[in-house]
Amino acid sequence: MRDRSKGRRLFFISALFMVLLNFPLLSIFNSGATVSGVPVLYLYLTVVWLLCIAAIAFFINRQNPRKERK
Repeated sequence: MRDRSKGRRLFFISALFMVLLNFPLLSIFNSGATVSGVPVLYLYLTVVWLLCIAAIAFFINRQNPRKERK
């Protein structure tokens, strides 16, 4: 049961980040603006990519709170 719920969460995270890294949202950040000399699109891609890695790591390493303690 635990593997099934973990798989569902990881699928949801993957689908969410596929949407965040798809054309309509990328076109919003594809402008000539910069933040501290870094183009906004590059900054957006880097932040979303790091959030994706952090979210996957969080859900994989998360302990089951209902698990009995010894």
